[in-house]
Amino acid sequence: MFPRDNKGKDKLNKPVDTGRENEPATVPRETMSREDLFAQDKDAKKIFDEIRSLRESVETLKKDDMDVLSGAGKNSATQTGSGVNLEYTQEIKAAEQAIIKQAIRDAEAKKLEEERARRRDLENQQAKKEAMDAQRRAEMVREEAERKRMQAEEARRRANAISRKQALDAMEAELQKKNRQLEEYEAWTRSGRSDTARTASSNPDGKPAAAFASSAENTVTPSVSSQAQSTGSYTSAEATPEEKCAFFGEAEASQGSKPEPEKDPMKGLEEARRELLEAQKKQGDALGAISQITEMHTEKLAEEQQKKLSQQQILLKAEQEKLQELLDEHKNERLAREERDRRAREIKVQKARVEKLIKEERAKAAREEKIARAKKKHEEKIHRAEAKERLKRAKREAAERARLEKERLKEKSIADAELGGGVVNVKGLQINTKIKDTLSVSFRDLLGFAGRKERKEASEEKTQEMREERERRREEAREAVEISMKQRYADYEKSPFGKKMRAFKNFCDAHKKPLLVMFSVFIMLIVGVAGVFNYCTAYEYSYNGRTLGLVKEKDDVLRITDLVQGALTKDKNVDVVIDPASDITFKRVSALGDVEIDSSEEVLKRLSYMGNLNVKAYGIYINGEKVGSVENKKTAANVLQDIKDRYTSKREGAKIEEAVFIENVEAKQTNTELEDVLSEKEMVERLCTSGEKETMHKVVAGDTLADIAKRYSVDEDDILADNPGVDKKKLEVGSTLLIKQNAPVLTVQITELVTYEKEIEYEVDEQEDADMYEGDTKTKQAGENGVSEITSRIVLINGEEKEEDPLVTTVKKEPVTEIITVGTKERPPTVGSGKYIWPLSGGYTMTSNFGGRWGTTHEGIDLGVPVGTTVMAADGGTVTYAGYSGAYGYLVTIDHQNGMETRYAHNSELLVSVGDKVYQGQSIAKSGNTGRSTGPHVHFEIRVDGVAKDPLNYLP
Repeated sequence: MFPRDNKGKDKLNKPVDTGRENEPATVPRETMSREDLFAQDKDAKKIFDEIRSLRESVETLKKDDMDVLSGAGKNSATQTGSGVNLEYTQEIKAAEQAIIKQAIRDAEAKKLEEERARRRDLENQQAKKEAMDAQRRAEMVREEAERKRMQAEEARRRANAISRKQALDAMEAELQKKNRQLEEYEAWTRSGRSDTARTASSNPDGKPAAAFASSAENTVTPSVSSQAQSTGSYTSAEATPEEKCAFFGEAEASQGSKPEPEKDPMKGLEEARRELLEAQKKQGDALGAISQITEMHTEKLAEEQQKKLSQQQILLKAEQEKLQELLDEHKNERLAREERDRRAREIKVQKARVEKLIKEERAKAAREEKIARAKKKHEEKIHRAEAKERLKRAKREAAERARLEKERLKEKSIADAELGGGVVNVKGLQINTKIKDTLSVSFRDLLGFAGRKERKEASEEKTQEMREERERRREEAREAVEISMKQRYADYEKSPFGKKMRAFKNFCDAHKKPLLVMFSVFIMLIVGVAGVFNYCTAYEYSYNGRTLGLVKEKDDVLRITDLVQGALTKDKNVDVVIDPASDITFKRVSALGDVEIDSSEEVLKRLSYMGNLNVKAYGIYINGEKVGSVENKKTAANVLQDIKDRYTSKREGAKIEEAVFIENVEAKQTNTELEDVLSEKEMVERLCTSGEKETMHKVVAGDTLADIAKRYSVDEDDILADNPGVDKKKLEVGSTLLIKQNAPVLTVQITELVTYEKEIEYEVDEQEDADMYEGDTKTKQAGENGVSEITSRIVLINGEEKEEDPLVTTVKKEPVTEIITVGTKERPPTVGSGKYIWPLSGGYTMTSNFGGRWGTTHEGIDLGVPVGTTVMAADGGTVTYAGYSGAYGYLVTIDHQNGMETRYAHNSELLVSVGDKVYQGQSIAKSGNTGRSTGPHVHFEIRVDGVAKDPLNYLP
C-alpha cells in the first residue's frame, strides 16, 4: 500500500482503473516519512495496518462486483467498476490522509507538551539553582565579613600588645640604666668624702641627678625613635618634644637650667631618688598616652572596617531579599499545586461517594424489584395452580356428565332403518341419526296438506320471489340515491358558496395562461426558498445523545459507519456495533455565521475517537437479571469456573463430583457500552462481593466497636450508619447491632468425595468408692481417643460445609476407656464448728505475723509455700466470694455463720464457686503469687463480725 522508491520516500498507490496504469503520488515532504511517523506514534502503525486490511477488503469487494456485473456487458461493467473503484479510492485516500494528519498533529502536540514540561522543569531547576547560589553568596559574604572583623580585632589586639611591649621594654631598659647609674653614684659616695672634690670637678654644676637624667634622656630617645619607626602606623617617625617631656618629665629644650647652689651629697642622692620615682611615674603616664594614641588609630581602622562590613551587609540583605522572593514564589507555586491536587482528590472522593450512593440506591431498587417480582411470581404461580385445579375439576365434572349422557343416549337410541335411523351421507359427511322413542306426526300431515316434494318446490318458488324482491329494492334504492345527489347538487349550485365557486371556475377558465405563469413562478419560488434553506442549514449528528459535529448531508456520516465499526472492532478487541438507525441521530440546525462543517476526514476522526461505544459482549444473567458483561463467551465461562474454584475446598485428596450454581445462571450475547465491559478479574470480584448479607450481633461484655468491625470485616462508620443512635464509645450490653456485609451474588453448591481421619472420643466408666466423699472423683485410668478413617460425600455451599454423608468408616485405632472413681462416702457437715485447722497440711513457713508491718496493720498471717500447693477450708461453711480482688489476687471467702469468716488470698487457681457448701479440710484453691505479693504464699485471715483477728489465737 505504501511502496518505497529508490530514494527511500513514501508513495501512495492509486487504485487501478480499467485500462489505466498505476500513478504513484509522492507524499509531500512536510508531512513526515512513514518510519518517522511509526517511530513516534505506535497507534499510527496500528491504524495504518487496519486501513491496509480494509483496502484489501475493498479490493476484494470490487473484484466480486466486477464478476457480478460482467454478465451485464463488458462496457457497462467497466464503467461501473471504474465508478465504484474511484469512489472507494477517494474515501480510503481521504481516510488515510486524515489519519496521517491526525497522527502528525498528535505527535506535534505531544512534542510541544513535552517541550513545555521540559522548559518548566528547567525554569524550576534554574530558580532553585539561583536561590542556592544566592544563599551560597550570602553565606560567603557573611563569612568574609566575619573573617575581616576577626582580622581587624586581631590586628587591633596585636598592635596594642606590641605597643605596650615595646614601651615596657624601653622603660625597663631606661630603669635598668638609671639603676646602674644610681649604683655607681652610691659607690662613689661610699668611697669617701675625699673624693668629693674630684667628683665636683667632674660635675662642676653639682647636679648628679640632672646629669644622670640627661644621660638617660639621651639614651631613651633613640629607643623611643626606634619604637616609632617600628610602629609607624600608630606613632610618628620621631618622638615629639611633648612625648619626650611626658616620658622623662623634663622641661623643653629651649628652657635652660640655672646653676643651683652646692648641696649636700646625701641630699642630692635623695633628690635623685625622688626624681627617679617621678620619672618612673611620668614614664607610666607616657605609656598611657601612647596607648591612647594607639587606640585612636585602631578605632579609626575599626570604623573603616565597620563601614566596609556595613556595605557588605547591605549587599547580603539584598541577596537575602531576592532569595526570599524566589523561595516565596516557589512556595506559592508548590502551595497552588498542592491546592489543585487537594481539590482533585476531594472531587474524586465526592465522585466516589456519589457513585457509591448511586450504587447502593440501584442495589436497593434492584432488591426491592427482585422481591416484588418474586412475590408477584409466587402469586401468579398460586393463581395458576388454583386455575389449573379448577380446570381439572371442571374437566372431570364435564367428563362425568358426558359419560352419563352417553350411557343414557345409548340406552334410549334405537336404530330403526325403516323410520330413517342410521347413517346419512350429506355432501360426503356421514351423520349418525337417532330416532325418538315417541311417534312424531305434524298437524299439516293430519290435515292432508302437501307432502315433502311439494313443500320443496314451494320453498324454491318462495326463494326466487324473495331474490327478485331484493333486486327490485336495490334498484329503487339506487334510483333514490341518484335523485338525492342531483337534488343536493342543485341546492349547492343555488347556495352562495356554490355560486362563488362557479364564478371562480369561470374566472380560471378565462385566465388560464396567466394563472399557469403565476403558478410556475410560485413553484420556482418555493424551490428557490428550499434551496436557500438547504444551503443555510446543516445536520447536527450525535452518537447516543452526544453531539459530535455538523455535516451538510446525512450520507456524509452514514457511509463511514461501516468503516469505523470495523476499525474500532479490531482496535478494541470487541465487536463494536454502530446502528445508524438507533445510535446516530440527526438534527437540522442553522449553518449561518462562524460554523464549521465537518469533512469526511473529520467525521471519520470524530467517530473513531468516541468513548461511549456500543459493543456486542456476553452478559452474565442470574435468574434473568443482568449482573455485568465481559468480552466474549470464553471469558464468561472462565468467570463462572473461577467462582466455582474459589469455593472448592482445599482438602488433600478431595475429589469433586459436582459443582453447580443454585441460581439460574446463563451467559448470552447482549449489546452494552464499552465502558461497562469488565475484565475477568473485575467480574469475579463483582459476583463475589456485590451482594449483601445482614447479621444481627448481640453485644456482650467486653465488646468494642473496633472489635466488632474487625470480626465482621466492615468499617466502623458503616456500622454506625446502619445503627443510628448507637454510642460509639460505650456499647450497651445485651443490645443488638445490624451488620451488613458484602456477600456473593451466586450460590455455589459443590459435592466432594473426601477421605479423612477423625478422632473417636473415648468413653468414661465411673466406679464407686466408699472411702471417698460424695462429689469427689479420682481418675484411675486416663482415656485416650481412637482414630477412624472416613470416606464421605460432603456438600459445600459457598465453601461452608452443609451436609455430610459418610460412606465408608474404618477404625484404625480403638479408643481407651477412661475409668473414674467416684466417692460415695457421706460428706462431713458444711457448717461452722467454731474449731479451725491450718489451711495447709504442712511444709509451710510463716513469713509474716498478724499486726503492724511497714507502717500499716497486717490483717492476717502469711504462710510461704510453693505455687500449686493445695489450700484447705479451715472450717465448714458457705463460699461467699471466689474470684480476683485487687491486692488479694485470687481470693476465696468462706462464711462460717455466727459472724465468723475466713479469707484465703494470692491463689493461682480456684477450686470452688460462690454458693458452694464446703466442709472442714476440703480443697478450695491452689496457692500462688497473684495480686500485691512479694512471693508465693497463702494469706490467711479470720474475721469476726468483719473485724480482722489474729489467726494464731484460733488455730491449734
